[in-house]
Amino acid sequence: MRFHLLGSLEVLDDDMPVPLGGVKQRAALGFLLLHANRVVATSKLLQALWSRDVPPTARKMLQNAVSGLRGVLTPHGSGPEGSALLLTHAPGYLLRVDPNSLDLSRFQQLTEQGRNELSTGNWPAAAKVLRKALSLWRGPVLADLAETGINWPELTAIKDWRLATQEDCFEAELACGRHYEIIGELESLIEVEPYRERLNGQLMLALYRCGRQVDALSVYRRTRAALVEELGLEPGRELQELERAILDHAPALDLPPSVQRRHLLAVGQPSPVSAPVIITPPAPRAPEPALPAMDVDVTMVERKLVSVVMVSAQLGLAAGDGDPEDVDTVHQEVSSVVHAEVSRLGGVVGGNVGSVFLAMFGVPRTSEDDADRAVRSALAIRDRLSAVADVQIGVATGDALVRLPSAGAPTATGVLLDQCRQLMALSPLGAVRACTASRDASTSVTWADDPATTGGWQAVSCVSPRGATRRSQAAVPFVERERELFVLQGLLDEVRTRRRPHFVTVLGEAGVGKTRLVCELAGACTSSKVIALRGTATAFGDDHGYGPLSDVVRGFASPETLRAAISSLVGVGELADRLHASLAGLAEPHSAVPADFPSWRRFLEEIADSGPLVVLLEDVHWANDVVLDFVEELSEHAGSVPLLVIATARPELLQRRPSWFGGKRNATTISLEPLSHNGTRSLLNSLLETRELSAELWQALVGCVGGNALFATEYARMVSDPRMPCLQNDGALPVPPSVRSVITAQLDSLPFAVKAVLQDAAVVGDLVSPGAVAATGRHEPGDVAKALELLEQRDFLRRQGRNSETGEIEYGFRHALVRDVVADQLPRAVRALKQERAVAWFEAPELDLTDRRAG
Repeated sequence: MRFHLLGSLEVLDDDMPVPLGGVKQRAALGFLLLHANRVVATSKLLQALWSRDVPPTARKMLQNAVSGLRGVLTPHGSGPEGSALLLTHAPGYLLRVDPNSLDLSRFQQLTEQGRNELSTGNWPAAAKVLRKALSLWRGPVLADLAETGINWPELTAIKDWRLATQEDCFEAELACGRHYEIIGELESLIEVEPYRERLNGQLMLALYRCGRQVDALSVYRRTRAALVEELGLEPGRELQELERAILDHAPALDLPPSVQRRHLLAVGQPSPVSAPVIITPPAPRAPEPALPAMDVDVTMVERKLVSVVMVSAQLGLAAGDGDPEDVDTVHQEVSSVVHAEVSRLGGVVGGNVGSVFLAMFGVPRTSEDDADRAVRSALAIRDRLSAVADVQIGVATGDALVRLPSAGAPTATGVLLDQCRQLMALSPLGAVRACTASRDASTSVTWADDPATTGGWQAVSCVSPRGATRRSQAAVPFVERERELFVLQGLLDEVRTRRRPHFVTVLGEAGVGKTRLVCELAGACTSSKVIALRGTATAFGDDHGYGPLSDVVRGFASPETLRAAISSLVGVGELADRLHASLAGLAEPHSAVPADFPSWRRFLEEIADSGPLVVLLEDVHWANDVVLDFVEELSEHAGSVPLLVIATARPELLQRRPSWFGGKRNATTISLEPLSHNGTRSLLNSLLETRELSAELWQALVGCVGGNALFATEYARMVSDPRMPCLQNDGALPVPPSVRSVITAQLDSLPFAVKAVLQDAAVVGDLVSPGAVAATGRHEPGDVAKALELLEQRDFLRRQGRNSETGEIEYGFRHALVRDVVADQLPRAVRALKQERAVAWFEAPELDLTDRRAG
């Protein structure tokens, strides 16, 4: 059986239409299909079928409709494959449907696939997949039911999703040079949706690329007039900047050269004389060893900050008389525990020599808390093996030369391994000893008060990582976030006045000040006696990704007093029992917490019903899918209560959930930008109250911080140390380890080949172009151009204009620190070789670029 919602409601059995009953039966089926594979409460279904004037026999009529549907949903074809199952499931009904048999699910799957292609810059694939998704539509969603007056919120949400998908498709097709083909479709759609600024901007760009600048500007004037006259609003910043760019004939509006050449050939026009030309640098005077191409079998070599764990188990003592078979049994158990605990926290086991095991954290991908993970894994191994074998464990953090093969385990070399081996050897039996760098970077571990006499620090136990790094951040001065705080306070006032839920997402890169903003709002809530419950997701830990909801429940009541607190909230009875059974699993989460969305939602609604409630969910990019699903579900189904939910996240959340709160009326997104130059200096001045710094050091500090509050805190701590060499000889400021970890973690999120291009760009200099980077890395200029565009989208690079000599687009690094960290990852010999290639390209006689320098 197949079910069609994207148009009139239609059920097919072996491609034959299945006759449906009257309007109420069709409406019941349509509403259940909109919520396929989810329980729909009877009360909600009745409200959907009778928005007003519910008849006394409504419940009986619904039961009759459901009974009739069960007969309709029994397949008459060759077998039960693809059939639906309509179940009675408290507190209502559950329609089980194979997602592949529902056109709405297929549309959503294709849309997500297309957006993933769009995010990676694969424009042709994105356009093809998104067109396939849009081809599933046969008309407005549930068009036949809409004609009867049904106007469910779900229909509006799906309509908005379709519009957003059309906009994504137009974006991909514009990037492919298909501006001629989409103008008619854009104009027709804008007649129906005149206020969608993205659509109007796409039409303006398409007209401009067709040589119709006057028409493009007319679209802007018409859009602005409609917005001002009808809504009292000026166009957004993006649309205003697009108008200025069209007036200035900005080169950024042109197609990329490779796409432009393909387009000109397709329409039968000669390539313009001014088309960019990639000039190949002269061959080197002496032969040089070629770097390997970026193929799948390449081994990448990098300098990385890693944390290493070494575990030595005394197997002979544990195996009694030392019989080889008994020793092997203990060895296998030790190996199993080491592999399990290391992999649980994101590390890799590099192998073992006898009973000594080596594990690495930060390989192949860096995390900001690798040292913390390493020490926690060491403590977990110690505790689990306490009854199996006596162990000695060492942990060390520092620089290593890491080889990352495309297949097989990574390897690392450096004095770091010798340091770790010495710490392991000096550790008492049953103890974990770590270096100072590991201790300083481990925020969720308790340590012995004094260092060991033979060197290193002894780790004692783990504490929960939830909130471990949050409390100290509240002491950071509140700088240049007053506007965002005012917006949040205004939304809270609106929620309180209208008794209507609202959902806010605060997006920003690591350290930009999301938590500080939340702390300020939480303080304001305390002052005004507004209930605020706060939860934090962590990249690892024992909460299995449920940290935000677990913290919220614990903020309401401890596990020991939860039942009494719930009874006080809703009274004693069935509801209290149901809420306690559901919330107890969140208070102490495990890997299989039942996703009881109705109970979780009812819990928050009951609190908010007694007064305004603010729920602060931090770092939800680390939360599991159940938590994210619940937050989105809450926005759709929360009742009329004064509830304000604020979620903070890094931009990578939108890579997991591209449609996160897109198009929803009760949702707001705030993007935190870096602090200004003056704001950065003010923050540093507050953090360095007692330090007298030279003008040169001030300038260097502000440049390194780049408007990031976390970076400012770490640099201030480093500069406050009078032993720092930079304070003695005015040398370059080193990068603090925590800042380096944040940047490296962002770099390691890039695809292998794209990261290699960024490393080449770091060698080229302050301004980079496809030709220079391609010559430096010996790659195809077209491939490099695509990678640079992706790096611009991911905010590693910023477009700086076109080079007047070559006509190529030039890019600069978003942050000087990013370039420094990327360049430092290259081994010295590789970096020197790439620098020679970059210099040769700049000194090519065909180019006049001698004023540029290679990094």
